[in-house]
Amino acid sequence: MWKTFENCKEKIEADYKNVSFACGMPSEELKLKVSKILQENEKVSVSKAKSEAMTFILDNAGVNVPDCGIFAYKIDHNNVLLDYLQEKRHLCDDIRATVSPYESTNTMKPDMDFGHVAPDWNYLIEKGFAGIVRDLEENKAKFCEIEKVAYFDERIAAYSAVCRLMERFAAAAESLNTEKGRFMAENFRQLAISAPKTLAQGFQLILTFYQLQMQLDTVILRSLGGLDRMLYPLYKADLESGRYTKEQLTEIIKYFLFEISCMEVIANLPFYICGMDEKGNDATNELTYLLLNTYRELDIYDPKIHVMYHKNIDRGIVDLVLEMIREGKNSFVFMNTEKATEALQKIGISEEDSKKVIVYGCYETAAEGTEIPCTCAGMINLAKAVELAVHNGRDAMTGKQVSLKTGESFDSFDEFFSAVLSHIESYTVLCMDTIAAYEPNYKNINPSLLMSPTYKASRESGVDVYDGGAKYNNTSIVGAGLATLVDSLVAIKNIVFEEKLVSFDEFKNILLSNWESDLKLRLKVQNKYAKFGNNADEADRLAVKIYNRFADTVNGRKNGRGGVFKCGMFSVDWRYWMGETTAATPDGRLEGEPLSKNLAATVGRDKNGVTAYLNTLLKLDSSKCSDGYVADVVLHCSAVKGDDGMAAFKALLSTFMEKGGFSVHFNVLSPSALVNAQKEPEKYRNLQIRLCGWNVRFVDLEKHQQDEFIKQSSNAM
Repeated sequence: MWKTFENCKEKIEADYKNVSFACGMPSEELKLKVSKILQENEKVSVSKAKSEAMTFILDNAGVNVPDCGIFAYKIDHNNVLLDYLQEKRHLCDDIRATVSPYESTNTMKPDMDFGHVAPDWNYLIEKGFAGIVRDLEENKAKFCEIEKVAYFDERIAAYSAVCRLMERFAAAAESLNTEKGRFMAENFRQLAISAPKTLAQGFQLILTFYQLQMQLDTVILRSLGGLDRMLYPLYKADLESGRYTKEQLTEIIKYFLFEISCMEVIANLPFYICGMDEKGNDATNELTYLLLNTYRELDIYDPKIHVMYHKNIDRGIVDLVLEMIREGKNSFVFMNTEKATEALQKIGISEEDSKKVIVYGCYETAAEGTEIPCTCAGMINLAKAVELAVHNGRDAMTGKQVSLKTGESFDSFDEFFSAVLSHIESYTVLCMDTIAAYEPNYKNINPSLLMSPTYKASRESGVDVYDGGAKYNNTSIVGAGLATLVDSLVAIKNIVFEEKLVSFDEFKNILLSNWESDLKLRLKVQNKYAKFGNNADEADRLAVKIYNRFADTVNGRKNGRGGVFKCGMFSVDWRYWMGETTAATPDGRLEGEPLSKNLAATVGRDKNGVTAYLNTLLKLDSSKCSDGYVADVVLHCSAVKGDDGMAAFKALLSTFMEKGGFSVHFNVLSPSALVNAQKEPEKYRNLQIRLCGWNVRFVDLEKHQQDEFIKQSSNAM
């Protein structure tokens, strides 16, 4: 089976999209029986219903064991538990109705976040599925309360069924009567009784748990953990025992990484590398290099990789990653381990726990194995605040009163700016209060049977992680559109209050006309005044005040699960739907256009180069942002060309991180290549773009998104 990956690559990809199941109950019959089980057991509790249903699915669903790959993990779950979760979300409809004016105008969006988490991967690898059953049984013996005993019984039943599923997979793999089938069967039989003993078994456990947590536990998994340090003991044991050669282990890694690539799950499946061990030493090892070099050889853009940067990081790894980015492989984001640790401590996480930093999804940091951070529970449209201040709390597009009445006119910019900050604080607090009202219902909406026992505090207390059972039960609120807001404030400050080119009421009417009544003034606004991202004091002073007010409003406020709220500053793709319901803004943006991206400058407004942009961000105290932010850097390919270009690239990264930047990702682009890709997409199928917390093929973007990158890369020359 060795040296077979290249021959199987196309078939693995094809089989992933055309899955067939065997050895189980017909899909529709399974769905009917599971629905009945849920209905019958819900009378006891949602947790009991979910446990009985999950156990039945694991024992009876069809399984898929492909004859081309070396990993199997798909079962015919028919989405029945995911559908059940969606139904349960209606328990909070009455609470949601109270903030509908804010939600309908996309001023803010409070949500229930059952994603953006991961199990304690280190514990899972150490114990395996069967070991978790044994730990749960041992802890159960310490309790006699009915509710606590039920917690353990339900989770013991679920994990015991997972072990039986491993035996079912083993039998199906054995029936292939091939070398690969026997290899898989051996791995599954080990996982049925104990922890993984080989690298391949570690990968198999990870893939299996991912599928089961996502589809049956209905908790969206957003990180595969620190693969290099977590799996290094298995890798080392394989080599030292002579079980596998390095070449054979490389082949196993190819199968694993390509399996994830075929999933096409965008932001859900990153893993991190490097960072620091418990003693503060660099955690980079031989497996780190092997993972990266194999990823490079495969030429894939999933999974995403978080590089945990710190002052003593292995410089060879930094060189390798930057070289890959320079080649167009931009699946990477550099995270500042030391700043993330400091930020976690500021929201009450202990020094010991804060050093175990994990990154979820895009750039959201948490304490691995101890914190449930709900990293995208609340989304705040910062740019909307200027619209609300201009129109006395009314939404300009609908006329609805959605926020505070702060006045129809203002005597000074300071008064106006104060009104803007008041609006931000008001609807941010309302967003948090709404989420805090949702959260006590989490245990009746989606208790976690598989993830909860991996958290030490949960399995020792008999309390589900969505009922406050983690050591830290936090919730994140994220602000979007900072550059749009800052540039708008600079414009109104100059036009209305300092240069007095128009009165406040006249400017209000210009905005209501979507700038049609004074296009000349719009052009002046777009090109004359200071802009966020240019190291311009006038703009940056406002940015710091907004950032601090928002972070101070969020950080430390009590949530509804016994934890606190924490601040994040990024936009993902929300900036599009937020922009659709945001009226014309004073920076020259038209009604319905997207807001600014992440903490980037508005497209085309960063005229002073990348160093000026990064200096703007360094004025923001990143330790106030434990849920993360990212520096969004676009470089022209000529800027990093050759030895001098690589030296400049490394200096740019190290200076930003060592001066306190939180995280940074790069697009190294050729404007001419992007233009050609628009015209002849079939010739540029592999051209990658780092879009947000994920990267995609450039040719798969919508034209307006492509145009943004063409403009950004042209400005970077």
